[in-house]
Amino acid sequence: MYKLSQLTEDGSIMLHGQKIADTILYVNGDFVKKSEAVISVYDSGFQHGDGVYEGIRAYGRKVYRLDEHIKRLYESCYTLGIDIGKTKDEMKEIVKELIRRNLDAGFTDLHMRLQVTRGFKAQTGMHPTLNVTNASIVICVDQKPPIFNKEGITLVTTWLKRYSPSYMDPKIHCCNQLNQIMAACEAIRQGADEAIMLDQNGYVAETNSTNLQMIKDGALILPTLDSQLPGITRKTMIQIAKEMGMEVQVRNVSVSEYYNADEVFICGTVGEVVPVKMIDGKKIGTQIPGPITEKFSQEYKKMTETLGVSIDD
Repeated sequence: MYKLSQLTEDGSIMLHGQKIADTILYVNGDFVKKSEAVISVYDSGFQHGDGVYEGIRAYGRKVYRLDEHIKRLYESCYTLGIDIGKTKDEMKEIVKELIRRNLDAGFTDLHMRLQVTRGFKAQTGMHPTLNVTNASIVICVDQKPPIFNKEGITLVTTWLKRYSPSYMDPKIHCCNQLNQIMAACEAIRQGADEAIMLDQNGYVAETNSTNLQMIKDGALILPTLDSQLPGITRKTMIQIAKEMGMEVQVRNVSVSEYYNADEVFICGTVGEVVPVKMIDGKKIGTQIPGPITEKFSQEYKKMTETLGVSIDD
């Protein structure tokens, strides 16, 4: 399923047999090519995954729901005691300038990972008192259309549980994603696209990288936020459902309910709205994508054309 990245003779990065665009990144105040971007091995992000991030997508010359992403980033940093050192408006301007530079260089389908870590450490050790610089700010930019197959993906349920707030609050959009990476490895071993992660009580939380939702008897049904990230796209799905006059249920949902759903889909900034065709070997619904999932996808596309923050303002 997955092939290792490799370098060509000219130094280009290859993935799945395709050359990866040498986009422009932001690294602690500098705009540099991906192939030239570096950060210290003593940075807290590398040392311990001590930081937070946001996945942000641009559509043309607009950055989709930039205000919401920046708000969530700053809230996560505040929770972890990381002083970003820049105002929200300053951060937005950096993002907009970065998009301008990449568009001017001819890159399209831009997806960003805005990452803030606790900064440089004087020596190894996890204690925050070892940090001797301001926060590190890195914005990776990839030329990456929405991932996942819009004709339907397969899921498997993993034995790995999603963190609860008792251990690591998933509402903190942190850089340490080993919990989800191990679940993704389990999905790969079983030939699936994503893994369903349960909460401590055995109810569905989310997949290893997206929010998971279902349609049953005309209602949109979502797991609670107890053990999952409050996704911005998830919130958008609720908004669309209400505008369509649909009932919205937010409650504990078991895997067996997903097996018997009329439609199931995942959603997130990196992949948008994607139908699920199979869970644990069981076919979902009678049509992929289902009519309501297709309607959600269409309405989401309309929103990406109107709700973005212009980089020209």
